[in-house]
Amino acid sequence: MHSKKPLTILNVGNTHVHLFDLMEDGALASRAILTTAEFAASPVKWLEKSRQFAASSVVPAVTRMLSSLGVFVVSPEMTFPFSVRKLDLSTVGADRLANAARLTEGKLPAVCIDFGTAVTFEIVTDAGEFTGGAIMPGRMLLRHALHDYTAQLPLLALADSIPELPGSSTCDAMRIGTDLAAVGAVREILASLEKQFPTGSLRKVACGGDRRFFLQYLELEDGGDDFTPQGVRRIWECNC
Repeated sequence: MHSKKPLTILNVGNTHVHLFDLMEDGALASRAILTTAEFAASPVKWLEKSRQFAASSVVPAVTRMLSSLGVFVVSPEMTFPFSVRKLDLSTVGADRLANAARLTEGKLPAVCIDFGTAVTFEIVTDAGEFTGGAIMPGRMLLRHALHDYTAQLPLLALADSIPELPGSSTCDAMRIGTDLAAVGAVREILASLEKQFPTGSLRKVACGGDRRFFLQYLELEDGGDDFTPQGVRRIWECNC
């Protein structure tokens, strides 16, 4: 049974934690965004006794902490609004489970592309089956790979656009190599995926903190900042 207390949803990523309050009309209102390290250092200050909490977490230490505090944390053992046949849910992150759950509330078949530290793809068929997806490095991970495994290449901050070819400096060349590669990889994965469905039937939804960059270069539906948290809400409804 649902508690009468108002619900707050936490989306815990590798870099940031985003808190949303569930409104009476079903919308989610952003309450706060803070670094994951900041949240992990003092989670209790954000967990008021007057509210109930549900969370998706991809950080094991934070997952354990939230569970010990009585927070509803998405896990593979729960009841979901999608079916599963061959997929091993024990290996699937909570954020991906939430994304798949949210997809079931719209037109199917559909794929969610979550642009975060990693870029994940979650696929739900027209029969409502979550079949898995793909995982690739996000733009910042690609930058780290060049910086961490070379002697002279700098670690670049994310930029809002891709420089024109050819790159006129090392930094421009690196941005082209990482960002154009990321866009191309997403495009290629989607092209391969679309072959499995009738032409034009696959709904493609973008979410995650880096989605606005990719939306400039790819034809995707913008799922908004609350896509994954709405999936947490859907799973919470299935289990409470």
